[in-house]
Amino acid sequence: MKGFVHGLRHPSLVVRLTIHVHNGHNWLDRVDQELSVFLQEEHGKEVSLRPMSGDNDQVQAVNALLLWMWRLQQSARVSVFERGKIIGVYPETNSVMILVPTLFSTRQVTDQLLFWLVNVFNGVYAERERPVSSGNFAEIVKRFAEMGPKASNMPHFLSSAFTLGIPYDHVTDQVYQFGYGAQSRLLDSSFTDQTSWIGTGLARIKTLTAVVLRRAGIPVSDHILVSDSDGAEKAAKDLGFPVVVKPVDLDGGIGVAAGLTTLDEVREAFEGAKKKSGNILVEKHFEGRDYRVTIFQGKMIWAVERLPGGVTGDGKSSVQTLVELLNADPLRGEGPHAPLKRIVLDAEARSLLSKAGMGLSSVPGKGKFIRLRRTANVARGGIPVSVFEHVHPDNSLLAVRAAAALRLDLAGVDLLIPDISHSWRESGCVVCEVNAQPGLGLIKTSHLYSQILCKLVQGNGRIPVAVIIGAPPEWNVAAAVVDTLGNAGFVTGRGDHEGVSLGPDNITAGAVEPYTGGQMLTGDNSVDAVVLCINDMTILRTGLPFARFDLLVLAGSYIVTPDGQSGEFGSVQLRRLFHALVPCCDGKVMVVSGSGIDVRGPLLSSQAELMTEPVAQSSLVDTIAAAMIQAEGNHRIGKIPFSAVATDFC
Repeated sequence: MKGFVHGLRHPSLVVRLTIHVHNGHNWLDRVDQELSVFLQEEHGKEVSLRPMSGDNDQVQAVNALLLWMWRLQQSARVSVFERGKIIGVYPETNSVMILVPTLFSTRQVTDQLLFWLVNVFNGVYAERERPVSSGNFAEIVKRFAEMGPKASNMPHFLSSAFTLGIPYDHVTDQVYQFGYGAQSRLLDSSFTDQTSWIGTGLARIKTLTAVVLRRAGIPVSDHILVSDSDGAEKAAKDLGFPVVVKPVDLDGGIGVAAGLTTLDEVREAFEGAKKKSGNILVEKHFEGRDYRVTIFQGKMIWAVERLPGGVTGDGKSSVQTLVELLNADPLRGEGPHAPLKRIVLDAEARSLLSKAGMGLSSVPGKGKFIRLRRTANVARGGIPVSVFEHVHPDNSLLAVRAAAALRLDLAGVDLLIPDISHSWRESGCVVCEVNAQPGLGLIKTSHLYSQILCKLVQGNGRIPVAVIIGAPPEWNVAAAVVDTLGNAGFVTGRGDHEGVSLGPDNITAGAVEPYTGGQMLTGDNSVDAVVLCINDMTILRTGLPFARFDLLVLAGSYIVTPDGQSGEFGSVQLRRLFHALVPCCDGKVMVVSGSGIDVRGPLLSSQAELMTEPVAQSSLVDTIAAAMIQAEGNHRIGKIPFSAVATDFC
């Protein structure tokens, strides 16, 4: 299902499970034990066991399945932040209907994970000797990584948006929309829809970055472009040792070798960099500590010192053993979503060990730090340490000016300076790089994602949305609401029997499905409010185009059948619609006089408020418009009904 139903804030798989269990809850304890041990042994994940409830055997088994499904998604680093739910229990067929949250881009892999988990449950129930297959799970995790968000920042933006109650949706490739309509913004990792394309291009080419920064009076190192190892050696002699060899057009410390003091090291570094890029420069090395200063909208929002990858001796363990212990840290891993990276004992590490007169079997003294990376980049195994409170104002201003020189709204400015708490004017420094798409990290920086979203998106990012069910076309309710809100200054989109319109202008040639029409409007950054009419059952197949809306209007029973004929919703059809849509309404539900509709049952488990008196048709338009204007005010101040919402940075 592409859209949203039953109150979930993710797209979902809709699954019918057939269940035959007859031996009570004991076997579920064994499921917990098997899967807990599996996650601990295979993936280093400790899981608290599930508390037992008094549900019947079927429901108990399904709730356990949904809980473990969510735990496994979290273990696979899937950006799903809520559990699935049961939406129907059918004792006569021993079946249960469930929703399993997913990302739309990973729905096929989620399906595979669910089948894997069902097989585990069945294997434990059947008392198979080895019910858990680690190989299949590893392949599923790999596919999640391939099909989910690839940039390291995006899962944290999605998590922060979910906590803040800001809606989001996948647009295409790695681009996500946060918020709806006029309140929406686009993000691709830490690229925003306001990031300068020119600035990004300049920042990607280090030689061009240096030109722009020099023009702005910002200190940068001298460098020379080289095409072969002989040229690299000559450049090193001309610049004077120590030097740095690095690709012109790569980020993340790829191919960078710093602190080189001999021609042999320069030649070796050039050959290594040449494997990564065809454009190499030799740069004068500046001796200083490595700092990353993050700038957003002209202000410093974070700063860290990046310590180089290495190990600290304990007086008894070899370098190789110390590296193995370091890499066992669950925060260290491979891929873009690992907070810290593992250190590989490669040629660079061996070269630095040799330079220090050591080898892999050497035992460093207690407290002695052994450097295994020439650069301090976190992507190369470095460790970030917060220095935000210690940055001298001159250094903060320097980083702000570097980002501004490249016209970047969000940037990571890399400073080499002896001590960031002292002014660069006294100690000297260089800006060695400006990253236009900085990785914000997760170690002590998780607050940055909420902080940035709250700056980008006003309030909770929502716009007023009304859903009208069963209104006859001759009423023209949506068009009348558009006119009324237009007089109040709202640019309002509508989707109804005439198609999709924006204010007075039609934007489709005819009627479209409610999901498609609603998505057109919530994705249009000129839209201040949306009125969506539902006169068929397609929304149960597609889901809603928004996870939450403000006003559900039960106007009548007018329906357009699949063959294009008009008729009336049956009572079963209306119940199905209410069951799916009412939990998505967190504002008000109004019933039009004479509709004959009773929704008190579906509202029992909803956060929506049933308006006490039915609304007369003559006052319907004004009542809808007033409720939407009130909702607009709530959204702008970030008022949302969710619990445990982090608003510290808004």
